[in-house]
Amino acid sequence: MLINIDRGHGIEQMDTDLLEDTSHVIDNDHEHTKVTEYRLDGQIVHRSVHVHLKHGLDAQPVAGAF
Repeated sequence: MLINIDRGHGIEQMDTDLLEDTSHVIDNDHEHTKVTEYRLDGQIVHRSVHVHLKHGLDAQPVAGAF
């Protein structure tokens, strides 16, 4: 799979088979997050983050007088 990477001199595409990848998962009462980092020669060249909120955000309209 091709992904966009940044080695500090512009964006280019590279096959993920050529990169080292690591994944981290954060799972708590509010969210489930998966972070995948792709490295080339030890340097992070791409980071992909997927966040799933377990509960909706409470948004209530507030009316005020000015």
